[in-house]
Amino acid sequence: MADMYATDAAYGFMPYGNILRAQMYAIVTANAVQMCIGDLVEAVGQSVVTPKHGSLQKVITEETGGAGDIVGGVLALFDSDFDPVYRIPVTTTGNSVIAGYALVADHPDQVFHAQQDGDTTSIYDADIGLMAEAVSTSTPAANNNYLSTMEIDSDTIAGTATLALHIIGVHPEDTIGTASTAGNYARLLCTINSHYHGRAHTGA
Repeated sequence: MADMYATDAAYGFMPYGNILRAQMYAIVTANAVQMCIGDLVEAVGQSVVTPKHGSLQKVITEETGGAGDIVGGVLALFDSDFDPVYRIPVTTTGNSVIAGYALVADHPDQVFHAQQDGDTTSIYDADIGLMAEAVSTSTPAANNNYLSTMEIDSDTIAGTATLALHIIGVHPEDTIGTASTAGNYARLLCTINSHYHGRAHTGA
């Protein structure tokens, strides 16, 4: 199999291996960013009493990569009546209390796989063990069933403890090579660094 993966087809962050834990969260009313399956989400530090699941912590689509606020990746979405949906569009008011519900893989040790964006440089063998940010490449649209367009931001790879992701490996079906070359969109394995329910890594 060749080293170069030339198709940039973002799908968000999906669990790799067993799902260690999944919990329900409330999606904030009038959300500023559309939420899709595969998105990383962050806590907003508040709980709300919901009609279907009692008191739940509220989440929004991850935007900042701020230390300690990411809770996990979205496995499923439901509207405020708890009917399954593909997405929660921007400014959804729901029942005026919540926009809907997100089932989130939220264990601090959960491993995810996601594409690297490979736009200027790509993550390569020597980078495994370092940190990186997540990036959303475009607004999810109907032609990809509104699946997340979040990827690993290759340009941000560094040994910085406050970055959102800890890169721990390469998907076994992909390779990344020994030199950084733009245009490699290989799937990488990662955990959430400085997790809302966990701890931060400080280097490789």
